[in-house]
Amino acid sequence: MSSSSTKSDRPGSEPTTAKRQTGDIASTGNAGATTVDCRIGEDGIAELRLGGPEESVVTFTAERLDALESAIAKLRSDRRLRGVIVTGPGPRMFCAGADVKLIQDITEPAAGERAATRGREVFAGLRALPVPVVAAIEGPCLGGGFELALFCDLRIASSDRSTQIGLPEVKLGIVPGFGGTYNLSRLVGLPAALDLVLTGRMLRGKPAWKRGLVDHLVPPEKLLATAHRECLALADKGKKGPERRLRGMAWWLSKTPLRRLVVRAATKKLATGQAKFYPAPKTALSCCTNAFTMPAEQALAAEARALGAMIVTPESKGLTHLFFLTERSKRLGKSEDAGAVDRALVVGGGVMGAGIAGLLANKGRDVRLCDLDLDALARAKARLQKDLDKRTRRRRLERHEARAIQDRLAIGTDWGHLGRTDLWLEAVVEDMGVKQQLMAAAIARGLPRDAVIATNTSSLSVTEMADNVVQRDRVVGIHFFNPPEKMPLVEIIRGEHTSERAVATACKLAVGLGKFPVITTDAPGFLVNRCLSPYLNEAARLLVEGTSPEAIDAAMLDFGMPMGPCRLLDEVGFDVATKVSEVMHNGFPDRMQPCELFAAMVKAGALGQKTGGGIYGAAGKGQGPGRRVIESLRSQRTAPGREASRSELVQRLIYPLVDEAYRCLDSGIVASEDDLDLGLVMGIGFPPFTGGITRFAKREGRAAVVAALDELSRTLGPRFAVSDGLRRRAVE
Repeated sequence: MSSSSTKSDRPGSEPTTAKRQTGDIASTGNAGATTVDCRIGEDGIAELRLGGPEESVVTFTAERLDALESAIAKLRSDRRLRGVIVTGPGPRMFCAGADVKLIQDITEPAAGERAATRGREVFAGLRALPVPVVAAIEGPCLGGGFELALFCDLRIASSDRSTQIGLPEVKLGIVPGFGGTYNLSRLVGLPAALDLVLTGRMLRGKPAWKRGLVDHLVPPEKLLATAHRECLALADKGKKGPERRLRGMAWWLSKTPLRRLVVRAATKKLATGQAKFYPAPKTALSCCTNAFTMPAEQALAAEARALGAMIVTPESKGLTHLFFLTERSKRLGKSEDAGAVDRALVVGGGVMGAGIAGLLANKGRDVRLCDLDLDALARAKARLQKDLDKRTRRRRLERHEARAIQDRLAIGTDWGHLGRTDLWLEAVVEDMGVKQQLMAAAIARGLPRDAVIATNTSSLSVTEMADNVVQRDRVVGIHFFNPPEKMPLVEIIRGEHTSERAVATACKLAVGLGKFPVITTDAPGFLVNRCLSPYLNEAARLLVEGTSPEAIDAAMLDFGMPMGPCRLLDEVGFDVATKVSEVMHNGFPDRMQPCELFAAMVKAGALGQKTGGGIYGAAGKGQGPGRRVIESLRSQRTAPGREASRSELVQRLIYPLVDEAYRCLDSGIVASEDDLDLGLVMGIGFPPFTGGITRFAKREGRAAVVAALDELSRTLGPRFAVSDGLRRRAVE
C-alpha cells in the first residue's frame, strides 16, 4: 500500500473537530487513478476520499474499485468506527463515473455484466456497514459516482456551480449498471427516475435537492462540517439513515397498477423521433420498472445483464467514439498560446450576430452588439430576455443571474471605445467588400494589437478578407452555426496568414462557450457547408425530378438525420442557400452546379421560414408557396416525373456526402478522420449513433459506396464521380 495524504477540510471550509484525523487505517492504491484515502478521527467518523489531490478528474478504474473495496473492508473491522463521510479529494471534485476507456474496451456481454456486478458489489459494501454513511458532494457526481452516492445513507450537496448530479449513461449507449436504475427509482419514484435516466439529464445542486436526489444543499464552505454533523447525529441516535418512503403520486405511479400509464407513455415517446435509433433508453425503462416488479436481487442482476448487452452494441461503440472526439476537441482550448477573451464587440445585429452576442453574455463575457438598425438591436435584447425568462421559469437560472447576463449585453449603433476589446467579430451580410471595410475600420479606430479579429462567414475566404488588415496574422474565422446558442460546433478557420495565437484563442473561446471547435483550412465552404452543399443540391434536384419533399425528408429522418433536407432548406433560407451554392460552384465548377430551384425560389420570394414559408408553410407545416415554383420547374422538364425509392434517396443524398468528406480530408481542409466524424455529427447532425461519417462508411462498406456512386455517375452525370481518395480506401 502507498499513502496518499489529504487535508481533513477543504480550503475555506469550517473545521470539523479538533485533531480531526488521528488514525490512517486505509490509505490504499497507487498514485493517480487508483487512490482511495480513508482516515478515522477521534470521534469515530471516517473520511473516505475518492482520489488524490493530484487528480483533475476522479473516475472509477478497476484499480480504484479494488482500493475502495479494501478501504471498506478495513472500516468494517475497525471498532472505533461510528460513521463514514464519502467525498472527493478536494474542492469541486467528487467522481465523474467509470473510466470511459473501460466501456470502449469491453467487447463481450459477459464481460460487461461482470464489470457491472463487480462495481455494484463494491458500492453495496457501504450500505452494509453498520454505521451511517454520508456522501458529501461537490463537483461532478455522475454515472458511477452518483451510483456510489445512492448506496450511501444520506447525500449532502454543495451549492457550488461545479456540482452536477445525474446518470448520463444513455448518452454513451449504455444503462447505469452499478445499481443506479434500481436505487434511483426506489428513492424518487418511477416517473422522476425515468425523466433523468432516459434522457441522461444532469442537475445542478438546487434542482437535484428539489427533486430529492440529495437530502441537504449547503454552501461549499459548510459541506464537510454539515456532513460531519449529520453523520454524528445519526450515530448518536443509533440510526443507519433516515426513514424513506414514496408519497403521493410518486407512490401511486410506482407501486400500483397505475405504473402502466407511466411505462406506456415512456414507451410511446421512445418509439418516435431520434429516440427510436437508440436501444439503451428502452432497456433503461425496463430496468427502472424492475425496481417495483422484482425483488432487489433479481432487479439488480437484470440491470447488470442489461449493461452487458448494451455495452457491446454498435450504437454504444459509436457514441463512445464521439465522446473521445469531444474530449479531444476540448483540449484544443488549453493551448498555452491562447489569449483570454473577456470583452468582445460583435458587429451585426441580425440573427447570427444577436445569437453570438447573447451566447457570449450567457457565458460571462462583457459584449457590445452594434448595428445601425435600432429595431435589430431591440430584437436581440428581446431574444436574450425570452431565453432567460424560459430558463428562470424552469428554475435553471436564478433571477439575479438572469439580470447579470442581460446587463453584460450592451447595444448601440456605434462601436464605442475599442481600447479594452479582446475580440472583434463581424456577423454582417456575406459581402467580401463590406467585411474588409469593417475590419480596416476596426484597426483605424484603435483596436488593440493583441485583439483577435474574427469573421463569422460561412463560405467566404478568410485569407482574402484579411487583405486590408495591417496585422493579417490576427484574422481568423470563427464560424458559428444557426442558432449559435444551440448548435454545438464551431469551425475555426485558419487563413494563410493566421497566427497560432489567433487560432488557439478562438479555440479557447469556443470551448469556454460550451462548443466543440474543429480547425479547418481556408477553402470554399470550409468543412460543413462544403459537405452539405451536394446533399442539399441533390435534394433540390430530386424535388424537380418529381419526388415529393415529404418522401425525401422521411427517408432522411429514417436514416437518422435530425431534419430532412427540404425542411432544412426552409430553415436556412433559399437566399442563403443560393449564395453558398454560388461560392461552391465557383470553387468546384465541375461538381457543384447549383440546381435551378434555388434561384427560382429566390425570384418568387419563397425563401423559407423567414418569409412565412418555402417548400413547407409557416412553422414547417403544410404546403408552402414554393410548391408552385417546384411544379413550374417540373412542367418545363422533358423527362417524365418520377418518385425515387428509399434506397435511391440514401445513395444520392448520403453517399456523395461521404465522398465529399474524404475529399476534404485529402485536400487538407481538416487533419484527420476524427475531425470529419466530429464536424459532421455536430455540424449537420449526421447520426451520432453511427459514430460519424467515416465509421458509417466503413460499416456500410466503402467498396459498396464506390460501386453505387460509379453507377450514379454513369446514369446521372459527373457530379457523382468518385474521388481518388475514396476509391483507394475502398480496396484497403
